[in-house]
Amino acid sequence: MTDQIKQAMSGQEITALLTEAARQELGRITLQQDMGPELSDDEIDSRIECLEQDSLNLKRRARRNDFTAVAQPLRAAAGALGIMLPATIPSDLGRRAADLIRELKDVEAKALDGEDARSAASPLVGRFSTLPVDTFLSTQPVLLSETWARALKRYPTKSMKGNIDAIAKVAIEFFGNVPVATITKQKQEEFFAWMARLPKTQGRSHGKNRFTEKARREGRPVKERKQLTKQDEIDTADAEDEAVTEAIRARTDICNLEKRALLVEKLKPRLTMTTLRRNRDGLNRLFKAAADLGCPEAPSAISYKEVERAIQAAAPDDPLYIRVTKPKLRMPWTEERLAQFLTCPIYTGCASVHRRWKPGPLIVRDAFYWVPLILLTAGTRIEEILLLKRNSLRLRNQVHCLALGFTSEARGKTNDAERIIPIPQLLLDLGFVEWIKSLDDTHGPLLFPEIARRTETGKVTVAFGKALTRTLGHLELADFDEDLYAARKTLSSMLRSAKVGDGQRQALGHTRHEGSRPRCAR
Repeated sequence: MTDQIKQAMSGQEITALLTEAARQELGRITLQQDMGPELSDDEIDSRIECLEQDSLNLKRRARRNDFTAVAQPLRAAAGALGIMLPATIPSDLGRRAADLIRELKDVEAKALDGEDARSAASPLVGRFSTLPVDTFLSTQPVLLSETWARALKRYPTKSMKGNIDAIAKVAIEFFGNVPVATITKQKQEEFFAWMARLPKTQGRSHGKNRFTEKARREGRPVKERKQLTKQDEIDTADAEDEAVTEAIRARTDICNLEKRALLVEKLKPRLTMTTLRRNRDGLNRLFKAAADLGCPEAPSAISYKEVERAIQAAAPDDPLYIRVTKPKLRMPWTEERLAQFLTCPIYTGCASVHRRWKPGPLIVRDAFYWVPLILLTAGTRIEEILLLKRNSLRLRNQVHCLALGFTSEARGKTNDAERIIPIPQLLLDLGFVEWIKSLDDTHGPLLFPEIARRTETGKVTVAFGKALTRTLGHLELADFDEDLYAARKTLSSMLRSAKVGDGQRQALGHTRHEGSRPRCAR
């Protein structure tokens, strides 16, 4: 857990520590009885006498709040569970631990005196578990890292893997690799209040990209960057925001409302509530995975409202405090912006393949030419288009169509993604069909191989989006909300404005009906 959250140990943590300490000590006692060396009566009597004296000493020390004698088994249990134990044993934990160790010494004495260790331990184990003694001894608490692995099996899709990996890494950095049962509601509230301080750009300063990965594979030197923790990123953003806030606070020529208006433009944007809700859902998936693994007291994630209240409660009492976020609204493209884009050098003539923003005599018909037009006229998902093959062109009832999502490597996001759509008239007029037919085997199987070759991870949408955004930036057409992904929404909004409702979502591939059949959208 981070240094900011050092509070009294929760009841769940104390129970987990005592349970693990009991498991370890009973495991030692039963193993000693089963496989230990034979002892003489005098040796047994001497050891029993020592155990009784140790038990008496524990009781006397507890009167003075001296729990040093129980520190070793508690620290061994804490190490196994990944729980940070304070340097000084808290009295509520120490007293319960002293009672437990005295009981364990009594069980050990009975085992030495000839009683069955498991029978003698049964009442003690019953306080921690309903399992038989042997099962209790062999059962380990479910750790966060184990729920991570289990969640990936519960949700095996590629898109879910990224979400699960992201929340698991952040959770383990904050909580540590602790038993899931120790993550209380209060700790979840602290977790989300801490997470809300993460800058929007968190996780992007690692310096890893397709160029550095290629260099490593080829054995070329790569300049390594210091890998920042999430707490490092929070501290850096907080320090920068504090400097900006104090500079504006010192101004005497404007009121607080004006100061806040300036701060909104200068403070570091933090994670949006949408992202925090998504992470809350991810945490709940980890908890469900813990239940799958047999965790008897697997928690449930706190609600969205509780997440919001926790963030509000953690806000400082400062009239200038603002938690700035920068949510993406994904607005449909305006008519003015569409007109500017469709008359830019990409379509009217550019200087070269690498300078699409500069006017010139060259028109390059590739992904940067066709994909935006397909998005604007057909409303498909970007990845669907980027993974189209040369043989995706079909002729049905004398209508040229595109087959989307039918092949195994290009499965869509929903069941309804498998569909055949007619090619819009604009694309026909621009020669899209003739362009596809002109491609030979040297072009490769994909319609747009130049995008696939830009990525080592297979994330074609990211590769295309970054490249096109750079070009739009040169054209002064880049917009945070009206981005490439919003081009699909543009068609949807136009259809809605024109009151085209029947079959609209089916044509765009948005619906999710179980067992739906592939269809032809006409």
